[in-house]
Amino acid sequence: MTANRSAQIQLVIKIVIPLVVWMLFSNIGLASFFTNHDLLYLLFLALGFSGILSQIRSKDKQPILFFACDAVVAVLGAKLLMTNGSFVNWLLVLDFCLANLLILTKLINEPHCQWIIYGIISGSGIVFLFNVTYHHYFSLMALMSITVLIFANIFFSFPVFMKNSSHLSLFVIMLLILGLCVTLSLSILKVLMIAAILGFYLFFEWRVNDRNYDKRNNTSLVCLLLFSLVTCL
Repeated sequence: MTANRSAQIQLVIKIVIPLVVWMLFSNIGLASFFTNHDLLYLLFLALGFSGILSQIRSKDKQPILFFACDAVVAVLGAKLLMTNGSFVNWLLVLDFCLANLLILTKLINEPHCQWIIYGIISGSGIVFLFNVTYHHYFSLMALMSITVLIFANIFFSFPVFMKNSSHLSLFVIMLLILGLCVTLSLSILKVLMIAAILGFYLFFEWRVNDRNYDKRNNTSLVCLLLFSLVTCL
């Protein structure tokens, strides 16, 4: 019973934290997601997509959950496409197809390729869609925020795809993220806090046993959430 409850909590964390991160990076007031009909619709779609991506992060796959989330995203996404077949909606279709390729097939079996693809598809299309739906335009600042999100996804998804032997790549990505944060005109205090979060995670990955997957995965998600809160609020 305790093991089942722990597994359920782990699953909720893997679904909810990425969803909250995407909401934060959309630069839209959180209350608007529950009062704006269009955003609420997209929120359910994003929840289903986060459920799909949670299966990439999980060692023990749950086929029922995956196919249920797949069906939800397919139905809601199809309705969206029939209403408005814009470029942004097709970008979400691409994310959906790549996520299914990573989970269902061995076509992409090189860890670095999987790592980069996951970082790109994990919320970039969703945040793009949130922005365009709410603001009816897409700014350069929003594009920079999505770029930061992509690199943060790559940085904090390290334990999902890579072993503890490639910390130089993490260090390089950390420097890129800090450079991007500076271009967002964040305060010095925020940049220092972000550097502390990234540095802590890099140190953690250097010290932790790579066999302790759950600990690495949970820590990476919590650090991603903290990073997003500091960057976006």
